Amino acid sequence: MRRPPLRKLLPWMLLCVPLVFAARAATDYNAVPNRFGVLQQDRAAHALNLATDGNPASAPSAAVSARTLLKLTTTLGSHPSQDGAERRLLHAYAEVAAGHLDAARAQAEQLVRDHPHFALAQLLLGDVLQASRGGTAGFAAAPAPPLAQELALQNARILELRAEALARLGAYTAPPPAGAIPANLVALAPDVQRAIVVDTARSRLYLFHQRNGIPQLEASYYFSQGKLGAGKTQLGDMKTPLGIYFITRKIGARNLKPLYGAGALTLNYPNEWDKQQGHTGFGVWLHGTPPDSYARVPLASDGCVVLSNPDVRSLMADTPAGSTPVVITRQVQWLDATQWTAQRQRVTAQLQADITRSATMGRRTQDALTTAAASPSPAKTTPVNPGALTILQYPGQIVVQYSAADSPDNTLYRQYWAQRSAQWQLIFQGSVS
Repeated sequence: MRRPPLRKLLPWMLLCVPLVFAARAATDYNAVPNRFGVLQQDRAAHALNLATDGNPASAPSAAVSARTLLKLTTTLGSHPSQDGAERRLLHAYAEVAAGHLDAARAQAEQLVRDHPHFALAQLLLGDVLQASRGGTAGFAAAPAPPLAQELALQNARILELRAEALARLGAYTAPPPAGAIPANLVALAPDVQRAIVVDTARSRLYLFHQRNGIPQLEASYYFSQGKLGAGKTQLGDMKTPLGIYFITRKIGARNLKPLYGAGALTLNYPNEWDKQQGHTGFGVWLHGTPPDSYARVPLASDGCVVLSNPDVRSLMADTPAGSTPVVITRQVQWLDATQWTAQRQRVTAQLQADITRSATMGRRTQDALTTAAASPSPAKTTPVNPGALTILQYPGQIVVQYSAADSPDNTLYRQYWAQRSAQWQLIFQGSVS
């Protein structure tokens, strides 16, 4: 009797060495920042090859042990507001790593019953069942070269799901250091309670809540980005933009096509910086998945940031439109609290005089400013409240958001600054609300 083609191709589990460890996706989770605030570990993106642009990191020096992952996933309650389905998935992987196939099978079966459209959970269940029968082809191993187009498509799908598994596991085996803050969030005004940082190399979205003037990590979500990775410049290039953006609207499911799932947060792409660079395109959103899919693989959208529907509901509930920043970067530079405070003081001291002078005098956007030699601010009432600045940075650019101190309706203003050698040049300023 001929065996179905899919059975020939499904990647099965090698009990002693699951690929997620053999692929060496990350180092031990107790990583600490180096003197530049960058984690001293290689990114899971090296194994996943998610970043289609840029140089990949060097190979990790050590793989995560099954014992470490089991310990990590059995204490997931200490991690900030993770998706429940993802926690269950990773715990099942940990049971596999520990050799507890019966427990892994029970968890995978229940997960599939609860989320029948979660493709990675389906693959995990198939792996566990085959391993229970003595299959030894290896966990998520690539199948033999296909002989037909249909088999090639099945092979590609399995490799995509493998990349999703590694991205999710990497977020737990190499999380940000406790209390770390992205260098992109230089300062948040008191009325900016939420900020989002999107790490395209790790397929991870981080939500921060400002408490006592300090951004604190509140939640972390897996997401899918453009089919061709990050670095959008043109309409239809299938890439997710990089830079500093703001949420402009919240759209509920009833006002969306099923493709966008449970809701959407729209971004102001192209922003003033993008327009100066000649970037084109529109309609870049953070949104959910259609009803027939729980999550997408890491590279699967036309340029949007796509989350599972439970995650997008959580994000929409906690994130206001208007002033909430979204920084999309290839790799987050993490700073400890001392480093972040020093950075905030340094950048604010360098730019605040120019920020307030430009806002007060209506400085032309083409006028260059050398911050080190800036003249004193005019002796007139400034509309800027110095204690209410939001300052965000990305390589080569800084965006400042503020409200006028004498504005009864709290009108928001933004300035976009471009770095030109040793100078910062104001390329745009104006109201946005």
